[in-house]
Amino acid sequence: MTKVVAVVGVTGNQGGSVAKRFLQDARYHVRGLTRDPTSAKAEELAEQGVEVVRADLNDVENLKEAFAGASLIFTVTNYWEPFFRPDCRQKAAELGISCRRHAYDVEYQQGKNMADAAAATCGTLDDNGFIASTLSHAGNCSQGKFKELYHFDAKADVFPGYVRDNHPELAKKMSCVQTGYFMSSYKLAPNSYFVKQADGSFVMRFPTAPTKPVPHLAVNEDTGSFVYAVSQMPPGRSYMAEGWTCSWLDFMRIWSGVTGHKGRYEQVSDTDMIKAAQDQAFGAELNDMFLYSDNPGYDGGDDTLLTAPDIRRASIECPMTTLEQYMRTADWSTVTS
Repeated sequence: MTKVVAVVGVTGNQGGSVAKRFLQDARYHVRGLTRDPTSAKAEELAEQGVEVVRADLNDVENLKEAFAGASLIFTVTNYWEPFFRPDCRQKAAELGISCRRHAYDVEYQQGKNMADAAAATCGTLDDNGFIASTLSHAGNCSQGKFKELYHFDAKADVFPGYVRDNHPELAKKMSCVQTGYFMSSYKLAPNSYFVKQADGSFVMRFPTAPTKPVPHLAVNEDTGSFVYAVSQMPPGRSYMAEGWTCSWLDFMRIWSGVTGHKGRYEQVSDTDMIKAAQDQAFGAELNDMFLYSDNPGYDGGDDTLLTAPDIRRASIECPMTTLEQYMRTADWSTVTS
């Protein structure tokens, strides 16, 4: 009997990767959720065999219909979409709150809606049939030091927080997958990742200590294979999806070796990190993330998170892309030219 896997955000980085991996398994029928089934990306996925359905993340009843009968549900929330939208910025101003906080409210509510809708079809889910993309809880893990790292806490407050508190039966079938730094994130913060110098060399500038290791993930290439592997594990566990762990100092060393361009890492102050961003609120959110990555750590200092090697030790295939492998296939012309 074919099982339905419902994938939230099927036209996005994570959802698209998950859909493509489950399409390779004939036991699954992939149902992809998107707000615009007529988009070019949605139509491309439909041609590949995905059942593309319209989903409004602000409408619980609509989500219940989209999730109905699923054996497995993959959820992912998006902080940055409401963060940058002009109408959301205006709404935040009307409410008298920061755009960072407003984006938290939107992401949290959408995550809550997904959890409520998934709970409605909990009976059809496999034992490990609810897999949520999330991050560590910065507020809790830092003992209150980071109170405004909203794109972390909006996820963690729902997955696992809200689910455990409000849907215990769903929680029994849940696995939480934290995602490492996207290896492609340099495209979002060009004034901090690879800043070209007068002598032709490049410098990376973050407030994280040079030798602090952080997890790195090839999001489009590996999220699907990781989630597919997690679905074969027992429920109730938490993971870190990463293909490589290293410091930003080593990141630049590997990048220089691959590209042939001289590069170095420079630890900078909060002020300099924020100032480098074209959008100051964006810079502040990133700055908190990089400081949090320093102490207690990107994963919140949680050494119990399972990784790809742990999954492989359970005799489950879990191929992941190393940082050097990613760099060798990436197009760096937009950075170096």
